[in-house]
Amino acid sequence: VPEYMEKISPEMLTKSISQLPVQFRTVLNLFAIEGYKHKEIAQKLNISEGASKSYYSRSKEQLKVILQKQILEMLLQKVV
Repeated sequence: VPEYMEKISPEMLTKSISQLPVQFRTVLNLFAIEGYKHKEIAQKLNISEGASKSYYSRSKEQLKVILQKQILEMLLQKVV
């Protein structure tokens, strides 16, 4: 686990997830938190299974970028 991951608080993670587009956030929540399979998510949201997988992948990419920016800002504030 990278050292910066230890700096992520539950509040920071929640705030970061809330910045995702609604469709990404919904799929991320259903798959990663609630444990649905992509086929189930697709049926529940009336989207294709491929779209569910794509939204999940893209949500992880965007979440990583958002968290990296927040951590960088936090570290820079400590330096200044």
